[in-house]
Amino acid sequence: MADSSSPSTATPQNEEYALFFVRLWAEAVLREVARVRDARARAKVNDRNYERMEDWGPAEEDLARDFREQWAHEHTLVWAAFQLEQWQARLRTERGKRPEPEQPLLRTVRNALEHLVDAQFVDERAESPASNGQKGSALRRLNGLDIALGGESAFGHVDPADVEAAALQVVRGIEHDLADEAFDRYIALLD
Repeated sequence: MADSSSPSTATPQNEEYALFFVRLWAEAVLREVARVRDARARAKVNDRNYERMEDWGPAEEDLARDFREQWAHEHTLVWAAFQLEQWQARLRTERGKRPEPEQPLLRTVRNALEHLVDAQFVDERAESPASNGQKGSALRRLNGLDIALGGESAFGHVDPADVEAAALQVVRGIEHDLADEAFDRYIALLD
């Protein structure tokens, strides 16, 4: 969605699809948070077992695979959280409400990840390319992006627990709205 503040051609169908995508992305965020947690836990156990240098411990390739899996899940989580934010704004617009203010850091991290192909890599960081072009501007705003994983936040900026809490709130709100609708239909049937 290019500009969530632009006037909408509000129709019941537009609102229905916006609600569909809000629910879709909220559920995707919840699944991805679970995958991130699982991947982090597995990597932690394998790292610890590797350091013990036992015969039964994981091989270096297992650790590399863990890293790739975790990295991809964390990237997907950032992308799904951004989609959820965009569709929430669209739904509010369809309902004639002002969208909540966008989280600029989420957009910036998502953009930085989307444009890593243009980055220069120094040690375990992605740096903005030297050109003055538009590409890499998200990396410039972040002063680069850590490629290494670690810490509570994905890529040092997006906390999966915060994203999960926001997605849970959305899902609970949708469930509440559906329960209200069902109750209203039930009352209408009684009348």
